[in-house]
Amino acid sequence: MAKTPYKDLSSESILSAHISGLQHDINKLQEVLNLQVATATNHRLRPVIDQDDPALRYRIYEGSVRNWLNNPAPIVYRNGQEIPANEYIIQPAYGVVVFERQQSANDVITADFTHIVSESKTINDINAEISEIRDEIENIGGGGGELPDNYNILGGVAPYFFLPGTYLSHQRRDYHPVIRGEDGTLVYNPFTHYPAFRVLVYANTLDAFPFPLSVQTTFKRAGIMLGSGTNARVRIGLYKDNGHLYPGELIFQSPIITVEPEKWGYAEIDETIPPGLYWIARHDGNNANWNGLEEGSVIQINRFNAETFIRELAERPNPHTTAGGYRATNIPFGNMPSTFPSGIEPFKRTYYCSPWLVTE
Repeated sequence: MAKTPYKDLSSESILSAHISGLQHDINKLQEVLNLQVATATNHRLRPVIDQDDPALRYRIYEGSVRNWLNNPAPIVYRNGQEIPANEYIIQPAYGVVVFERQQSANDVITADFTHIVSESKTINDINAEISEIRDEIENIGGGGGELPDNYNILGGVAPYFFLPGTYLSHQRRDYHPVIRGEDGTLVYNPFTHYPAFRVLVYANTLDAFPFPLSVQTTFKRAGIMLGSGTNARVRIGLYKDNGHLYPGELIFQSPIITVEPEKWGYAEIDETIPPGLYWIARHDGNNANWNGLEEGSVIQINRFNAETFIRELAERPNPHTTAGGYRATNIPFGNMPSTFPSGIEPFKRTYYCSPWLVTE
């Protein structure tokens, strides 16, 4: 941030140029802030009467409101009658009137003027933009001012824009697929995410992973890829968040999908889901080696420990505790539970068996 290089001045070195420099800085701030104006009518001016010489008193009058404007020109009154302009010198910026002759102690000196006020159009416009953005966020999904279910989790759902045919799972959303190469050209980045292969999971396991939606979305297929081994059976479903960063009510589940080794398996669905936080789930019918996402490529649920973090150590300790979702075991395969089992602790793996939903 640029700052004017002021120095402390002694009483002997003060020059008019110093004051002028301050005034120029103030004017710059006023321009940036686009300060607003107001009109004062019949504003009483106070006489300056602290001079030792009585003959100098009742010549300088100042207002309690300063920063008058030249245009429109201020009008000065004595006892309610306009005073000819040749009787005084006015300094609008300072709110001061200096008379050529001493005024009577009983005279009431007033003025009409326009002056600068401490209200910034720039800041007001910024606040209006912020308010408009908040209104737009609150109305995502056309809720008429009502937030969609689960929207307030983690302060709302971050925008993520996708085309029809997009595969959505618990992959990270905070990335940009286009980067600038070493030669300066724009290229696609294939390393925004990393896959995982042949990740073993046991039968009757129910995994649920974070699945935020920023817009209403229709899904046409549920799918998953199997690694090596034998055919595997699986269901893919979506749970609603219960308001506490935990899967709650089952929204829908796919038909049973039978997948051959080294192939994708799909089920046709037709589900339209409003924006909010959900949990995409996979329910396993037998032991399987699924393909999916590695830990650094998924949405994490986190805990941050400030006591660990704020320690003055040469080697920084790790204040983060992360997990990829929730895992319930010994859930008999068939229909997925209508409500996700309670009391499950978050689970963390280096690699995850990731189910997918495909957008229409």
